[in-house]
Amino acid sequence: MLFVPEKEVMVKIPHSEVTEKCLDCEGRGEAPCPTCNAGQQHGFYKANQMTRCSVCHGRGLLAHQDGSDSVCGMCNGQGMLPCIACASRGLVTCQTCNGCGSLLAQSTAHVRWKTLTARKVSATTGAASVPDEVFHRAQGVQLCNIQAYQCTPAFFADSYPLNQFSSEIVASRLPVPPSARVISERHIISVVPVTRVTMSHRKRSFSFYVVGYGRDVFIRDYPSKFCWGLCRCFEWLGN
Repeated sequence: MLFVPEKEVMVKIPHSEVTEKCLDCEGRGEAPCPTCNAGQQHGFYKANQMTRCSVCHGRGLLAHQDGSDSVCGMCNGQGMLPCIACASRGLVTCQTCNGCGSLLAQSTAHVRWKTLTARKVSATTGAASVPDEVFHRAQGVQLCNIQAYQCTPAFFADSYPLNQFSSEIVASRLPVPPSARVISERHIISVVPVTRVTMSHRKRSFSFYVVGYGRDVFIRDYPSKFCWGLCRCFEWLGN
């Protein structure tokens, strides 16, 4: 989880809570009604705005077939109805602060993890033509796996070349930007076996390499100069 290629998260900073005035209602806890004050400028409202009764069409009376009238039960004979959202007060409870007029704010930090990787291959003379990326993909055996805030070179009592190689790797660590800090380092040395195989057929010979314990095969200029994998020359690898 620590040595991911790259990751970004937003983290709340402890003990950074502050109370701020709600900007939507300007600290009043109420905002203009969006139903009866939809056309008003921000911060202004009108109270006692009524709408015409849709049942009696503003008459306050209901006409019957016998020619008589009765008081409209919807508007109680007023012909007008108050706003259903604010009862014609012109104000409703602010939905942002729930009527408190203030909000609890907390500072957040944008944290980004990034793993800086420095790789180096030290190949023997017989495997010098194998590209570094082939070694990086191959399966080997770890000789050391050190994790610390700042790694120091590994020590092998019976191998001066490995000690020197470890020192070169640690010395070539990538620079850290001034705005970042190191959380942890990891130093790994692996040994990858390489076997060079030379084959000949009809007075023609070619060589390829078997790399790692997964038996990855590397042939330079393959398949432009070779058999495109259609011949039986590699079947022995599966045995």
